[in-house]
Amino acid sequence: MIKYEIVCIVSGEFSEKEVKDVESNLVTTLSSNDAQSPLTKIWGKRTLAYPINKNDEGYYIQANFEMSQDKIKNVDEALRFDQKIIRYLIVKDDLFGRVPVKRKKKEAAVES
Repeated sequence: MIKYEIVCIVSGEFSEKEVKDVESNLVTTLSSNDAQSPLTKIWGKRTLAYPINKNDEGYYIQANFEMSQDKIKNVDEALRFDQKIIRYLIVKDDLFGRVPVKRKKKEAAVES
């Protein structure tokens, strides 16, 4: 199983109820493709850095989950055909659940 993270931007013209429907559709899609421990979070409505499809605002939805690599294509296709989602990104989440550790600086050997 590989850990993934998805961030979706839903058009700002929709209501919060419709955004929750998009989130529930995302959870349903993940569950139907055997995702393990899907965690979703709605970040709320934010102003976009640049207009996307004539939208200046959008609702952000984040999802973290584990899934086999061959099933992620199904999720990608489901997100691509959802008309309410204006942009999304799927990434492998290597740091999911780990705490970052400070690296030690290598001490240069000084010859005298």
